[in-house]
Amino acid sequence: MRLPFLIGNTHRLSKEARHLAAALRGRSFAADLVCDPELAARLAQLAHVARREVGVLLSRNAHCAHVLLGRNWPGLELALQRRRDGRPCGLRLVLVYDQPEAYPTDADLELLEGARLDLLVTIGHRRGQVTEAWVTSAAGSLQLEGPFDLEMLGHLRAAERIRAVEEASRGAPAGSERPERAVLVGLVVPGRSGYSDPESLEELRRLAETAGAEVVDVLTQERPRPDPATLIGRGKVAELRVLVEREAADLVVFDEELTPAQQRNLEEELGVKVLDRTALVLDIFARRARTREGRLQVELAQMTYLLPRLVGKGVLLSRLGGGIGTRGPGETQLETDRRRVRRRIDELRTRIEEVARARRTQRRARQQAEVPVVALVGYTNAGKSTLLNALSGAHVFVEDKLFATLDPTARRAQLPDGRPVVLVDTVGFLRKLPTQLVAAFRATLEEVTEADALVHVLDVSHPAWERQRQAVEELLEELGADGKPTVLALNKTDRLPADRVAEVVARTGGVPISALRRTGLEELLARVAQALPGWPRTRLRIPYAQAGLLAELRRGGRVLREEYHPDAVHVEAELPRALLSRLKPWAAT
Repeated sequence: MRLPFLIGNTHRLSKEARHLAAALRGRSFAADLVCDPELAARLAQLAHVARREVGVLLSRNAHCAHVLLGRNWPGLELALQRRRDGRPCGLRLVLVYDQPEAYPTDADLELLEGARLDLLVTIGHRRGQVTEAWVTSAAGSLQLEGPFDLEMLGHLRAAERIRAVEEASRGAPAGSERPERAVLVGLVVPGRSGYSDPESLEELRRLAETAGAEVVDVLTQERPRPDPATLIGRGKVAELRVLVEREAADLVVFDEELTPAQQRNLEEELGVKVLDRTALVLDIFARRARTREGRLQVELAQMTYLLPRLVGKGVLLSRLGGGIGTRGPGETQLETDRRRVRRRIDELRTRIEEVARARRTQRRARQQAEVPVVALVGYTNAGKSTLLNALSGAHVFVEDKLFATLDPTARRAQLPDGRPVVLVDTVGFLRKLPTQLVAAFRATLEEVTEADALVHVLDVSHPAWERQRQAVEELLEELGADGKPTVLALNKTDRLPADRVAEVVARTGGVPISALRRTGLEELLARVAQALPGWPRTRLRIPYAQAGLLAELRRGGRVLREEYHPDAVHVEAELPRALLSRLKPWAAT
């Protein structure tokens, strides 16, 4: 079936809008650009005149295949026939939103991945003038670049981005035929905590593998204090350089956070990319963030980390901050970069505050309904999402990897005493959790601070479970949530012998469970019910003419006793305060 050139909502389209859309038929634009600025300007004008979102499908040679109008595009699936070999479909989609902001919506990101588009370009406009643009590709994980102005849009090349998508579709990391080879480095400072030890280095290995790297060697250095220039000292740097050359390593990852000066010195000495634990965790978060809220928080953390590391050497900000605006008289490139990053940080904080307000509104609604909230907290990969699924019957994504869950998920469950409860799954904690992440994810972590009780999920099969417990408790104290009623869930006990489980229970007072095998959950819920504040107990006298209130009592509260008398039903119950005030006229005197 041959599709029309115009796809979508053509209802009540003005003559001028039809003329602007028809002018795109048969047109080709600069194929080497992600989006020709002329095309972006034409589409922004069309969106303004048509008073709706518009878009265009471009072939690899930037030929206009179809113009899209509105949001309903019947027949678009035919135009986006995916190749059987799993490679990109050979089309890019340029969309102009009917608003100034152009951050891609979740639906458009799903379309990008589902249809295997080459690229997705989203543009905002104000009265027909381009305000900003974002470029997104699915090269393994989603790569968001922006915001760009119209001028900078004309400098973004398409070939390298499409090539990265093609390589990712073949299972290879962008720009290489093999995973990046990484050398891990740790610093041991005797008598001082917070530095490397075997457990933190093993965790760093798992982080590197989660990020897609192949760990080829581990190097440690013991010093009485960190070297201010290179962290590990020049002699050890020389040894590290030999190791990097021998193993053909692509990057070096340090277990400690590096200062900007240390990172620059090490890269100059080693000649390869140097990351610290913070940068590695941020990269994993960027790969795993799926919702708009998660991406905003990760980008804020990345920007905060990047700002002190700008050194005026042509630092590429396209992935994190977009193109560089017009410079003022005498302003250096470094000053321009810093100004743009600070402006983007302010924008992100404003957007995240909007998310926080929405979450506070949701919490107020739950508080008014007097439904208690229990937050599941714990170390990353402790089994929180598996426990949420087991307790609520939800189907939250579960994977045996670090930081499989970034975005909080709330699901309803029921306690043994009949009370409803909202369970909230939260992002996993980590030793040496970057301060940028804690600050950026504060809107999400408010779910922990505002919860009525906590369930601390602890993987007792892990050799370092005691240190993991300590790391979580320290972060809860930092968040101001250390005083909340907490139930300790000793998870993955199915991996331990019975005598070892009994020993851990005796030491911690926790509840032994296996979220995967769904054992011990009834006792866990009973402990949660004890930790939560109970509803007020009251006696009611319900006339038979008002017998319908009994069903409301059973549905909204907990009925302890019913006695049927000639004139009325006498009820003893525990009720939420909102329901109690509504039933006050029937209170027994």
